[in-house]
Amino acid sequence: MDLKDQIKQQLQEDKKSKGFGDTFEKIMIFTGIKRLVKWIYGEEDCGCDRRKDLWNKWFPYKQKSCN
Repeated sequence: MDLKDQIKQQLQEDKKSKGFGDTFEKIMIFTGIKRLVKWIYGEEDCGCDRRKDLWNKWFPYKQKSCN
């Protein structure tokens, strides 16, 4: 596998949700709610990243193992 294929594979893995927090964030982006929250809070931390990480930890998706 050459470098180009490795980069492409890594980008595909980054798109996959690691848990419910990632999925919830994708829904908020798709519906436009995340943009509204960022507009309201501005530069101030709204807690979205902390919530996403916490929900990913509490509700992780099972990873397929390659045996």
